[in-house]
Amino acid sequence: MTATAQRTDQNTLVEALINIAGEQDVVTGRVAMYAYGYDATLLFGVPRAVVFPESTQEVVDIVNYCRSAGVNIVPRGAGTNESGGTIPVDNCIIMNCCRMKKVLEVDLDNYVAIIEPGVVNYDIQEMLAKYGYYYPPDPASYKASTMGGNVGECSGGPKCFKYGVTRDYIYGMEFVTSDGKVRWVGGRDFCSEPFYDITRMMCGSEGTLGYMTKFAIRIEPIPAAKRTMLAFYNEPVDAAQSVADIVAAGIVPTTLEMMDNLIINTAEDATGAGLPRDAGAMLIIEVDGPAYGDLDDQVKTITSVVEKAKPKQFKIATTAAEVDACWLARRVAIGSVAHRAPSYSMQDITVPRSEFPQAVAGIVKTSKDFDLDIGILAHAGDGNFHPLVLFDQRNKEQSERVHKAEAALVKMALDLGGTMSGEHGVGLLKKPLLTSEYEPVTMGAFRKIKRAFDPINRMNPTKIFDL
Repeated sequence: MTATAQRTDQNTLVEALINIAGEQDVVTGRVAMYAYGYDATLLFGVPRAVVFPESTQEVVDIVNYCRSAGVNIVPRGAGTNESGGTIPVDNCIIMNCCRMKKVLEVDLDNYVAIIEPGVVNYDIQEMLAKYGYYYPPDPASYKASTMGGNVGECSGGPKCFKYGVTRDYIYGMEFVTSDGKVRWVGGRDFCSEPFYDITRMMCGSEGTLGYMTKFAIRIEPIPAAKRTMLAFYNEPVDAAQSVADIVAAGIVPTTLEMMDNLIINTAEDATGAGLPRDAGAMLIIEVDGPAYGDLDDQVKTITSVVEKAKPKQFKIATTAAEVDACWLARRVAIGSVAHRAPSYSMQDITVPRSEFPQAVAGIVKTSKDFDLDIGILAHAGDGNFHPLVLFDQRNKEQSERVHKAEAALVKMALDLGGTMSGEHGVGLLKKPLLTSEYEPVTMGAFRKIKRAFDPINRMNPTKIFDL
């Protein structure tokens, strides 16, 4: 095919997308390549165009056109994902949900809201707060990440220990498959999926089964009271033991977050929150419930458990400013490592809670084995680690060690009975490691599900596995 013919094909594609969505909703050229060719990984790709549908019907029309033109579709939200799931692939357009951002209904009587995928997590929280309600899953990227991306990756967040992850808050959804058909699965309450639970199957599917266009989300009244505690330790293993002991004591905190010395220092560099720089690790512990509940008793039990580990410091936040400061440090922790190194690889391994101390020791060992700085950040309550491997991408030898360390961390998690991904997904980044966790017969079942929903392999192809 000649260069002229290729250019004509591109013109035809762009013209068709403009006819469907309007010129203001189609982006091409260098802007599309540089603004939408990456996510929060170090991966990069080049889309043929980026289109921003504003309705389900526009999604249908775009899907139908791409099917007839033989063009692949990569769904995308804000691009904050950590697994390469929104990286453009060969001969693809990116279909970005960010302009489908309506809150269509808020039904307080039934604890449900109907929203479009482009609604930002933080924005739905702010809107619901006016009614005294909230949506519990709140990943660290919640001020930017879209609900479509949260559902696609089945995001978690600091509150997931007590309240669960995204799939636990999606009653039903509307989505468009590669044949251009609109489907609604689930409903508006927990009892709406009496047969195959396709709603939960779509959560975490990373856009490989269809393009999601509406969600019925579960909302909750804001708890009337909460208590926030900070514990600082000499060593990460001491903090890890407190995590195991708190759970063993029968306490289910709202949040139980861990940061090691490296992350404490980079977060302090970024925020000046007053964190002790000599602490080996810290825990943010929060409990919530009714104002008349047993929060004070829970705080007493947690205090007793933590003191067994002889912490450097333990305090109960007494003002809203103290609470906000510690959460600001946690929210910026990932980005703050830029103060220490130009590049980082963030893993998403998860282990059973009982194995949490062993996993901390395993991360420390991996850091020494490969001579790499690895910061430990964790949703400690549910055993979900985000080890941050710091390096310089320009150093080829160091980059090769990083990849070996990544594989070692995954193997460690699997050996402890865990998983390679707790909430960030597989995408392109962990695709080579997926067969370490799943047997060939299970991988075969996954491929059959993909073919059932997308037999022509147009929806986010090459992600997770190849067909």
